[in-house]
Amino acid sequence: MHTINKTALSIAVALACSMPLNAQEASTDKEQASEKETVSLEIISVTATKRKTRLMETPVAITALTEAELKRNGVNSVKDIANLVPGLDISTATDQAAPVISMRGVRSTNITELGDPAVGVHLDGIYSPRMQGALALMYDIDRVEALRGPQGTLFGRNSTVGSINVISAKPEFTDLYGNVSIEAGNFNSKNIDAVLNIPINDEFAVRFSGKGLKRDSYLEGYYDPNQYDSRRLSDDILNAPVISEDSYQGVGQTITQRENWWIDGAGTDPEAQKVRALTPADKSNFYNNADEYSFRVSTLWEPLDGNFSNHTVFQKYVNDSNNNLDLVNCDKIRGRSAELGGDCTNFLPSDNTYQAVVNVPGKLNLDITYLRNTLNYDINDEYSLVWLLGYEDMERSSAQDSEVGLDPWDGATYFLDGTGAESFSTELQIQSDEYGDFIWIAGINYFHERTKTLGYYDNPMDDKAFWDQPDRSTDALALFGQGTYNLTEKLHLTLGYRFSDETKEDKGGKTYRCSNADGCAVGWLNRTDLNNLPVDYYEDPSIYASYFENDNKGSWKHHDFRVGLDYDISPETMVYSYLASGFKAGGIGDVYEVVNDRTGDVTRFETKFNPEEVLTWELGAKSSFFDNSLNLKAAFFYTDYTDMQYASVGSIGNVERLSVVEDEDGSPVLDGNGEPVLDFQNKPVIAYYTQNVPGSTIKGIELEFDWKPYPNGRISGYVTWTDAKVTEDWNTKWDYDAEYLFDISYEESKDPENTLLATNLKGNNLAMTPEFTANISYTHTLNLGEYGFVHAWLNASWKDESYSTVWNVDKHLDDMDFQVPDEATKYIDDSRDAFAVFNASIKYEPQGQNWFAEVFVNNASDETIQYWNNTGKGIPKGSFGMPRYYGMRAGFSF
Repeated sequence: MHTINKTALSIAVALACSMPLNAQEASTDKEQASEKETVSLEIISVTATKRKTRLMETPVAITALTEAELKRNGVNSVKDIANLVPGLDISTATDQAAPVISMRGVRSTNITELGDPAVGVHLDGIYSPRMQGALALMYDIDRVEALRGPQGTLFGRNSTVGSINVISAKPEFTDLYGNVSIEAGNFNSKNIDAVLNIPINDEFAVRFSGKGLKRDSYLEGYYDPNQYDSRRLSDDILNAPVISEDSYQGVGQTITQRENWWIDGAGTDPEAQKVRALTPADKSNFYNNADEYSFRVSTLWEPLDGNFSNHTVFQKYVNDSNNNLDLVNCDKIRGRSAELGGDCTNFLPSDNTYQAVVNVPGKLNLDITYLRNTLNYDINDEYSLVWLLGYEDMERSSAQDSEVGLDPWDGATYFLDGTGAESFSTELQIQSDEYGDFIWIAGINYFHERTKTLGYYDNPMDDKAFWDQPDRSTDALALFGQGTYNLTEKLHLTLGYRFSDETKEDKGGKTYRCSNADGCAVGWLNRTDLNNLPVDYYEDPSIYASYFENDNKGSWKHHDFRVGLDYDISPETMVYSYLASGFKAGGIGDVYEVVNDRTGDVTRFETKFNPEEVLTWELGAKSSFFDNSLNLKAAFFYTDYTDMQYASVGSIGNVERLSVVEDEDGSPVLDGNGEPVLDFQNKPVIAYYTQNVPGSTIKGIELEFDWKPYPNGRISGYVTWTDAKVTEDWNTKWDYDAEYLFDISYEESKDPENTLLATNLKGNNLAMTPEFTANISYTHTLNLGEYGFVHAWLNASWKDESYSTVWNVDKHLDDMDFQVPDEATKYIDDSRDAFAVFNASIKYEPQGQNWFAEVFVNNASDETIQYWNNTGKGIPKGSFGMPRYYGMRAGFSF
């Protein structure tokens, strides 16, 4: 460890472990009887160890967020908590409508049914397998617990680097009460949530809650009738004003208007070959809008003369929006010369990141049903039993434009009705009481998931691939135990172990193939024939020329452990250290069988990948100061990360295909009749596959603080330092926009044997991991006496520069033979500048606090923040956070 790292660690731990000053506990923030108590922080309980413990006495790095904090920050789903938790970054993969969660430098880039997350998401302590479920609206929440570090022994699979547990509010037996709140903001946003608690009697209570969100798109959207496939566009769009009789006239705002190489020969209808104007989209039903709702019914049964309690939750989430898509980072390429590719004004209507030009209207139908049950049973005074049961059923369908008007080669991805996932999990625990010298928990966990995929990728000019995966399953069994022994009154030893046995299998899966060469597609440049077909024509696999089977199977066993020591320096201060492992199973991947068009030979490719493992050592401290008005938490961690699973689109081989011959500019060569010249050519086999990164090292420091300096004020936040790098040789093929950087053809850029693209990524930074981050919130309450209260809140979040991918383009200017000038790479590289986000609100409540009114702003500085990178042909694209959002909230309780 470098000296500066030792110094930083010493300062952080010394600050957290300074000699405490007589702390005084406060029972809850609702029970403050004296002036002294009003300055004390509330005591927060968490379930990080699968039993209730106090946050400041739990020997693990954990952040607990209350519902009040979530509402202040405008949190609607898990992805909105990214700036509130140290070391957390959450982006969105638009093609799968799913969040990608990164914690302490570790994330999963495969969010299809073949991949698993690195950060487990749990709902009421029950694992939620599909990351799309993390987008479910968050409301009526008791708290959110974000645990950092491997949670392999207690939480098990796919908690390699942490776990996020969303804990809903339980029904209460005390009173009949409820509340309703509404929100209205720019982009025509409307948000409403409500809660009703009904105590049936002293033993049984029911709680109803729900939330709805509607918002127009914040994009400047356009429909383009000049793209190849126009079947999904309305007559008004297709008959938009003609701006040019021919392409290559320099007329228009997009590539397909100004220089579309196929438009003159693509069909027999002269009217369809004219260049037409773009049509502005209706923002209410365009990409990146919101139209979703959720409701929850929960019951709590606690017999007065019984020795058990049972909590049941039924929840429904429906998203009926118009999907999301990748946007061009206009800020990054602003000012780039036309010689190097130009900026957004060269191929889009305006110089604005928040815009999109499409020919496929977006669609997302996501429907998730949850059923969760938790039974707590006291066997006797010494032992208790906990039974967790979870069921989740997800159905989805979607349509998404793929090339977003940036390439004359049209394309779109569709997932059809029948796509989804169904999972069942159960866990049985036996726990000791909390009063002896040895406190322990032991259990067994079983998980089963079956996913179904029905969909296709459509290149309207040629290839289509239809996926029919009716039974892709995962079965996982685990045995675990963890216990803490009091070596002395102040020194405690924790030992944990978990055995995991996981099997993944694909049965009956098929990938169907359709192309011009096999006669399934309508043929080159037959645009008129294509657009006379029904929009669902290629949704029928029976018309496809051939298929190959995907049957595959893989099994993995693993042993995880945890060894920890924690020491109570005083009633107000503890230090802890542990060594723990984490595990994420390998994958079966897709199977590809490709046919040589010239010989008819079939070659089979399998894309299996290995498990990934982490081993983390953590040293931390937690302390309370000034009569419990200041809480400090500090942690240093060191992680050895082996076989990181990195998923991307790339070439897994080559095959001869009957393909169009192209000239030096990439345009098809036409014969005397205006038809494309075809020949057998060596073409890459493109697949979405996962490879393993041999070894990485991650180390960092996290410091959290929560301070109530005076009765009506509060300051909280964190500061982090993280160093995450690939530390072993990773010899692979360069796959970051190779076509542009090396000035080579598409086929050459995807050729896995192209020595020009051979590279070693050792020393690269891991993606989405800034070296430094900071967050601070300040709340002040102004007591107006009989006139009520005014609450002012300000939050600032800052993240240092980082990389959005693992390629770190600017580190390879000397060892790669890029053909573009070094200074040009800054326009398309994967670097992400440092940024700050500011949120604020002012809220009024009367003395009775039975209603409130609030004005707020999120992202006040209107920062454009990129979270996912997908650069191609010199155009940087990705997913972006929302622009400035502001509005009003109001609510009442009864």
